[in-house]
Amino acid sequence: MTRYALLLAALFGLSPLVSARTVRSGTPQVYRSYRPARVTITVEDKETKDPLIGATVSIMSGADTLRGTTSKEDFYRTLAVYKCDRIFRDSVDLEVSYLGYKPYKERFAAAEFRSRIEVKMEVDEQSIAQVVVVGKQIAMVFKGDTTVYNAGAFKTMADDRFEELLKQLPGVEIKDNRILAGGEEVKRVLIDGKNFFGNKSQYALTDLEASDVKSVRVYEELSPEAKRLGNTTARKEKVMDVETKSKRSVLQGGNLEASIGASLEKDYSGRREIRHSEAGTYYRNNEKGNWRFAASNLKDDNSQAENASFNSKLTPTKQTDARAEYTYRRGDSTSVSTTVDFQRRRQSSVSRSMTEYFPTDDYALRTEESSGESLSKNLSGSLSNQTSIQRRKNTFFAMTDIRFESGDSHSRSTTSRRIDDDETRTHLNNDSDNRNLSFNIRLSYRISLSKKSSLSFWVNGDYGTQDRNGWQIDTTASVQGLQVKLRNNGDGRRYGFETSVDYGYKIGENVRFSAAYSFKRSYDRSKMLAVDFLGDPQGALDPVNSYNYTNDSYSHNLQTGLHYSRDELWIMATLTGSVHQVARDERFPEKRRFPRTFYQLNPWFSLTAGKSARRFHLNISSMPQMIPTESLRSTLDATNPLSLRAGNPDLKLPNNLMGSAGLSFNNAPKARAFSIHFGGGYTFNYITSQRKLFLEETYLPQYDYTAQKGAQLSTQTNVEGCYSLNGSVNFSQQISSLRSTVNAGINYNFQQTPYFLDETLYHSGRHALSFRAGFESGFSSKVKISVSSVTSMSSYSAQNSNTQDLQETVRARLDLRFGKYFASVANAYEFYCNSNSHTLTRHNVILNAAAGRKFGKENRLGLSVGVIDILNRPDYASTVFETDYMRTSSVSYLGRYGYLRMAYTF
Repeated sequence: MTRYALLLAALFGLSPLVSARTVRSGTPQVYRSYRPARVTITVEDKETKDPLIGATVSIMSGADTLRGTTSKEDFYRTLAVYKCDRIFRDSVDLEVSYLGYKPYKERFAAAEFRSRIEVKMEVDEQSIAQVVVVGKQIAMVFKGDTTVYNAGAFKTMADDRFEELLKQLPGVEIKDNRILAGGEEVKRVLIDGKNFFGNKSQYALTDLEASDVKSVRVYEELSPEAKRLGNTTARKEKVMDVETKSKRSVLQGGNLEASIGASLEKDYSGRREIRHSEAGTYYRNNEKGNWRFAASNLKDDNSQAENASFNSKLTPTKQTDARAEYTYRRGDSTSVSTTVDFQRRRQSSVSRSMTEYFPTDDYALRTEESSGESLSKNLSGSLSNQTSIQRRKNTFFAMTDIRFESGDSHSRSTTSRRIDDDETRTHLNNDSDNRNLSFNIRLSYRISLSKKSSLSFWVNGDYGTQDRNGWQIDTTASVQGLQVKLRNNGDGRRYGFETSVDYGYKIGENVRFSAAYSFKRSYDRSKMLAVDFLGDPQGALDPVNSYNYTNDSYSHNLQTGLHYSRDELWIMATLTGSVHQVARDERFPEKRRFPRTFYQLNPWFSLTAGKSARRFHLNISSMPQMIPTESLRSTLDATNPLSLRAGNPDLKLPNNLMGSAGLSFNNAPKARAFSIHFGGGYTFNYITSQRKLFLEETYLPQYDYTAQKGAQLSTQTNVEGCYSLNGSVNFSQQISSLRSTVNAGINYNFQQTPYFLDETLYHSGRHALSFRAGFESGFSSKVKISVSSVTSMSSYSAQNSNTQDLQETVRARLDLRFGKYFASVANAYEFYCNSNSHTLTRHNVILNAAAGRKFGKENRLGLSVGVIDILNRPDYASTVFETDYMRTSSVSYLGRYGYLRMAYTF
């Protein structure tokens, strides 16, 4: 059929090429240059069938040699074509080459070299890093569904780790120590095809040198467990395979570092702080397992100061950390990991905030200002173990975790609430200490019943205690009812139990049916004995702040689902039916019980289609929001006399209906990645607070309580009309001429939220638009430039008021490395303003700098000096919108300090 189609196309295409010109004999003449080609050569990727336009074609026969390149031709599909109209009498050698592909060579007999010849090229992964044309290297190519990045096309500095290289790869991101490729998390990172890190892929960011990387392959495949069980319908996971130059069987190293510095300005207590840090790490990774040790003792974290960090602290934080981890692996069949962790913290802070309510008759002149200082200490330790054993088609998993925590805190706060000309002031001092002990265990087992069916079940249990003691004192409050002098003694217990059984059956090659049942119970009991010494030196029980209650909840879930997977299409649909039973038993001041039962039906659907070059995904889900048992109380919580809270036993269970869709495109020849995403949601039975402000003392008969002037009562109720919309566009590309990567993104969010003021229901709307742009240099191993900018704009409307705010952040960093000398300079500019609080407009400028020298043959020892916050950052301000009010907060930073740092890498 193909030959007939080409013949018809040639006949129809030939007719307009016949010239109307007539020679003297009257015979029409066909121009010789338009004679149809004797041989048509098409060149394409063997796996993806993509046309390779621009491929070099060489034809050699005897002493004749023809050379040319393929060009684009649109017929029934896009083709890469080279045409030859020569007739050869001897055998013909055909050679085709294309950047990043293995050369194609084949000999044809003279009679065979005619008509159409199809050339299918294979990607040459081994030579990608060495391919150079006119000084440019290929950044990325596709082989089937695999994206191959050429590390040689991206420059990094001598001491850079793998993380710095990943930042330059188009379509790859690092968020919260997670590697994302095409917006999806990379589950496993392999080194030369070997599993060095197990499920701790984040270790590759720091344990691998960027200079040792030759190429990076990103692809999708079934997890080892799915392969073992023969579950071909499981969702494939992202895998990153890093090819190195050294081909080491063991990846090990570590570092020791210490720094000392002094604050060049006084903190809020009027003192200059001496800062220091000492830290050390050691790691050893191979296929059989991992050793990892890390310890640090510091007063403020200067460990990143050499890179001119922006992480300024409120005040210096004293902390000590120690962690030891050992993992043993035997292929994918056995894994045993044990971790011991110890932490100690001491931190102090200063904060201020102002709350402005949107205008109503009662709230028109209401404002609230607060400021506070705090000091907290915390000591914790944990021991955890994870064991996974897989034999044939059976899997066993066990996890245990024991944790102990002890801490105390001291704080003082000043609050001023004003309504018209009346002002209420409090000066509250809190001292508290707590002791917590928790234990958690999880066991699971999966067995293959046959080639088509499997059964799995798991059980999870946890237990914990919490003791809380302390003082709460305010004997200078402007209102008599707010004055307190309480000694608190509290303790709590909790435990939980959860179990599940899951059955799966494979229908044909592409469909799997699953059914699961799970049961969960959680129980916690809290007691607080509050003794009031304000009016009685001997102390008397305070019934408002004393309590004794139990929260008990059960849930039953039955879920059925279908999984479909074939080639480039993956679909999953499930339906879950749930029954939730919750109850709160109060024993003080009198016995009461608030039981409720909720029924819920939740569908879920997910679809993914396409390969890495082009992919589409669609998700639709429904999810319930469990109501805290506190919200189901009918009694009054008067712990804070100015902020009274009461529950609602008749609340209905909220349910979120959410949907999202997105497209991603990756253009390998141009090293470009592009994605677009849309989403939205609607909440049925949304729970909102219904507030009532009392302008004079008011007796509340349903609670047998008298509310003070200026107090606000909050109750909860169900309403409709809460929905949200969002969208984003992201783009990244390597600029080949600069060998650098640029990225940009646009995000938009809208949310409409219902809220009450007194008995009237309103709806607030918030629009938020942000622009993001960045630049990561890769053109030199001596100079590295990084620039990022984020602009955020939002508009918030409620009733007749409208508020806008704007925030702009620009950050730039320059790193230099010349031989043994290095330097870093970083600058940040921050601007913030909102239309209601002009006095809090901020222009913050930060400038950090460091310089140093490396010593030794391998530059393992480094010595540097630096200054953090040369220009001194002022207070930082931000605004948070909450239904009928907005709260603007500012935070004080302890700014400028200098330091001396020494580090050794091994």
